[in-house]
Amino acid sequence: MAYCVLMVAKHITITDPVAELIQAEIQAGRYKDVSAALNDAAWHYFIGSPSPFSEYGVTAKEVEASAKKDIAAIQADRKAGKLIPL
Repeated sequence: MAYCVLMVAKHITITDPVAELIQAEIQAGRYKDVSAALNDAAWHYFIGSPSPFSEYGVTAKEVEASAKKDIAAIQADRKAGKLIPL
């Protein structure tokens, strides 16, 4: 299966403080270039962060509820002495 991605070039003007912040993020290795940094920022601002749970078909609340049950079970086992200390 092949995919075709159309890229469109746009020219924008950013303020010096924003440019400095983007440059710092690039130097830190978070982004490879200005385009990647701005694309990520625009995507998250306008569309929102993708949920890491959506690909599994669960919500964040369902994951949190499951984690709370697991933590309660671990705490109960710890109180009962069923866990081996490291």
